[in-house]
Amino acid sequence: MTRLLQLSDCHLPPVAGELFRGRDADQCLIRLVQWLQSEFAPFDHLLLTGDLVHHGGPDAYERLLQIVAPLSLCVHWIPGNHDVTAAMQLADHTGKLGHKVIHSGSWTLLLLDSTSEPDGRGSGSLSRSELDWLQRQLAQAPQRPTLLVLHHNPTPTGSVWQDAIRLGNSTALADLVDAAPHVRGVICGHLHQLQLLSFAGRPLWSAPSTVVQFRAGCEQFELETDPSRATPGARWYRLHPDGQVDAHSLQLPHELTS
Repeated sequence: MTRLLQLSDCHLPPVAGELFRGRDADQCLIRLVQWLQSEFAPFDHLLLTGDLVHHGGPDAYERLLQIVAPLSLCVHWIPGNHDVTAAMQLADHTGKLGHKVIHSGSWTLLLLDSTSEPDGRGSGSLSRSELDWLQRQLAQAPQRPTLLVLHHNPTPTGSVWQDAIRLGNSTALADLVDAAPHVRGVICGHLHQLQLLSFAGRPLWSAPSTVVQFRAGCEQFELETDPSRATPGARWYRLHPDGQVDAHSLQLPHELTS
């Protein structure tokens, strides 16, 4: 059995202590990691699903890695629309963080870069080469249950402003998923919300942000203010050998946020 931890949309600033949407993103992540370390059993892998740094350089990504290091996990990351891929590569001194294929137990995870063709507002797409790569990977091991991991949500959420900046070519991805019954689900970031949606007939899970949450179902951007949903959070997944997935939410207790 494989246990995955997903942290997303950390938005660490270029300089520690600068605020993102009124919160200290570094301190939010530090407190969340400390809580996860003390309260939950070890996980096998850590997925960092984009918008990890807010337009920062390699030192900001190195800071991120230092903060999550106490979790002592195999770390994997993908870029989001606020990330700088070249800076991520410079910060990856092991050369392993950007691996796109993870084999764990009976499962395969395929990590996708959805930052192609940005529209300047937050949307992104899967490049033609990325789609071709995914098609080849899906054909290689049809007997293994598979999860897809990307930053941009490929399906609408009901928030008008967020639906305008979702994955730009979701139909192309859906065509590949439709042809691959061993794909058991999709994991994304980007939304700053805990969501369970559906994409191409498979479950689509999104994670809360490690810093601030966005209110769901809004015409325009709004921050979540409900204390039960506004604190930094994460998701974790239990992957069963038979191909079943249990998805769980983790929200930092309000009393630990200050």
